[in-house]
Amino acid sequence: MSDPVHSMRFAVVDTETTGLFPATDRVLQIGVVIVRGDGTIEHQFSTHIKRLVLKPGRLGAHHVHGITRVDLLRGMPPEIALQELQELLQGATFTAHNAPFDLGFLRSEAKRANFELDIPAHVCTLKMSRALDPQSTKSHKLSEIAKRYNIVNERQHDALADALITAAVLPRLLGELHITTVDQLARFTSTDRPRHSAQP
Repeated sequence: MSDPVHSMRFAVVDTETTGLFPATDRVLQIGVVIVRGDGTIEHQFSTHIKRLVLKPGRLGAHHVHGITRVDLLRGMPPEIALQELQELLQGATFTAHNAPFDLGFLRSEAKRANFELDIPAHVCTLKMSRALDPQSTKSHKLSEIAKRYNIVNERQHDALADALITAAVLPRLLGELHITTVDQLARFTSTDRPRHSAQP
């Protein structure tokens, strides 16, 4: 019998970045919330990513995220932040709103830092929300989903604040999709490790 999803541990992650392209843009902030499927929060973590040199204009949409060069100078070096993330992922499933976006940036940062980031599978709350709206009649931006569930986010575009909102949205989505077991969640879980054919 499949395990109940309410006791499953999720590592809900959000990143703030300098732009939209992992190959050329950089991660500025990482927020992580460890939450159970029933909405119980176990741990929170947030850090800016230390940048010793960042050319003018390379902070990206500063007017949106509000991150300053001082924040970055006080942040964790990328490899230390990634190590912290990897430890938080032990026994928890990587989860994010538009997970491929955050994963793309984190993998690029890991490659630059020569760090082996092991994320075998991920859950995407954007994909879950869209499954509830097959006719595409609603917005599935995190802020709009939060409004529909009466979840208040007073600090949009802060990595930890957005991770907390996603962590609050997650059990609502599980409930609306009638997902009660880990097996039922499989259709929203993507496996990132390459599949190897069985030996004859």
